[in-house]
Amino acid sequence: MFKVMLDDPRSYAYSLDFSFDGTVKELLRTRFMLSNATVTSFFTENELNKIISLPSDIADVERLFTSQQSKLSQIIAPTKQAYLAYLAELGMFELETINFVDVGYSGTIQKLMTILLDKPTIGHYLIASKPGVIEIENQQAKMIGYLKEGKKMGEGYTPLDRSMFLEAILTAPQGQFQDIRVNQLNEDNYDFYFGRKVNAQKYFHDLTQIMNGAVSFVSTASKNAIEYSHDEVEQLLTQYLEKPNMIPRSSHHLFAIDDDVTGNGTVDALQFFGLKQ
Repeated sequence: MFKVMLDDPRSYAYSLDFSFDGTVKELLRTRFMLSNATVTSFFTENELNKIISLPSDIADVERLFTSQQSKLSQIIAPTKQAYLAYLAELGMFELETINFVDVGYSGTIQKLMTILLDKPTIGHYLIASKPGVIEIENQQAKMIGYLKEGKKMGEGYTPLDRSMFLEAILTAPQGQFQDIRVNQLNEDNYDFYFGRKVNAQKYFHDLTQIMNGAVSFVSTASKNAIEYSHDEVEQLLTQYLEKPNMIPRSSHHLFAIDDDVTGNGTVDALQFFGLKQ
């Protein structure tokens, strides 16, 4: 979504609102998934080597991107055209309201999709930092948190601060989606491009076993009228996310995420939070 919306100044308040220190070139390569050949052919060396710090320099970056909007439109045109056509085939533009489901928490992708589709959206999140309805470019975007609402990253709420664990295993076998193009041999088909695979993709058969077990337990709980309160879910999550040796060692290899979009490479959640012994 960051790449698709790169030529739309309305998106910058959301796509640039994150922690980043580096050059404009590094920002374009990691956050917006542009190739090295592309950025060097469309931007000057001085522009690419400019050191920036986000979010403090967001206004400067917005001005640079806006001044180069025609170039950016040329760069992303094949991706944007293919993505919009793909969404149209899925019937997204025929829906009155678009629903999104995610772990949380800030709803950045939902907000960008609200702009792109020009439709009201509802985001269903495990945790929503700013729940409720906001106005985005004359459309409404509503966020709902089903476990907790009003908690922000870094405030000490463990299920959110350590949501990296859930993000690691709530993934697809292909890896991080990076690009889409219309197939050159058949215009009715699309080519999808994905990033490198981390362990959750390399050993997706292991992750599948975990998911099958989770679905089986939910089915059994439903049949036997077993329910968990919000507090109980939080307590269970906290035990696993804070204490060493709670997560079975045989599954440790799955808790690594591809964080290339922020320039951090592969991040091992267990190691990051000091739970790997």
